[in-house]
Amino acid sequence: MQSITPKQFQLISSIAKEYWGLNLSERKMDLVCNRLAKFLTRSPYSSAEEYLDHLTQHADDEDRLVFFDILSTNVTSFFRERQHFDYLEREFYTPLARGTIALPGRRIRFWSAGCSTGCEPFSMAIHARESLPDIDKWDLKILATDLSNSAVANAKTGVYPEAMVSGLDPALVEKYFKRGSGGQAGMVRVTEQIRSMVSVARLNLMDDWPMKGPFDVIFCRNVMIYFDRATREKLVNRYCALLRPGGILAIGSSETLSGIDAPARSVAPSTYVK
Repeated sequence: MQSITPKQFQLISSIAKEYWGLNLSERKMDLVCNRLAKFLTRSPYSSAEEYLDHLTQHADDEDRLVFFDILSTNVTSFFRERQHFDYLEREFYTPLARGTIALPGRRIRFWSAGCSTGCEPFSMAIHARESLPDIDKWDLKILATDLSNSAVANAKTGVYPEAMVSGLDPALVEKYFKRGSGGQAGMVRVTEQIRSMVSVARLNLMDDWPMKGPFDVIFCRNVMIYFDRATREKLVNRYCALLRPGGILAIGSSETLSGIDAPARSVAPSTYVK
């Protein structure tokens, strides 16, 4: 296996910071080395030095996104960190159904920022259908974005190994997933009803954002662990600018906004309200 030098890792870290805001500590060196070695075995580059020279001297945006895929970890699952869905059911959907929250035009907008391969936004869509009795009378749309090309492509298909739904309520699986057959045996696909609620797009959170909001709910979970405090603070304030007053921001259970100066108050573990 090819190794990388500390100087090469510093270069990799600077690229990750400049383009994607990632904060790669030296603890990630072995992980980066292993992933880069696997990539090089199927690439036209003979060494890490040659590939890094290409990245710094000749790469375009698509080349850099291939590199981002090497660095990124797309770990996800359906209804991951269930406490956020429980909070939405209790504090968002129940008041909506009772009429104690009024949304103009019966418009509901969610954003799954860092959606990975799509389990999160599809969970949001399934949860909405299960939690809001007259959902078809609402204008509900879910935006799902990620920077990884491979993750976005997966999310757009909505196809997953059957094992990924094995822990869900069988009634939900029967209702919202279609089992594959033939060449797709062992796979499931999210139903068109659910997929139609979700718009998937590629987005670099460090770039300008084309959407204007306002959003009612933003999930950005297990994303900010890769950023330093200054980047997290800037990002959280950008989220808050797109949330309506009273809008909900959910972050990963291992993340915190402690020390972050932003107009968001804690209402539950890893859950904030503007």
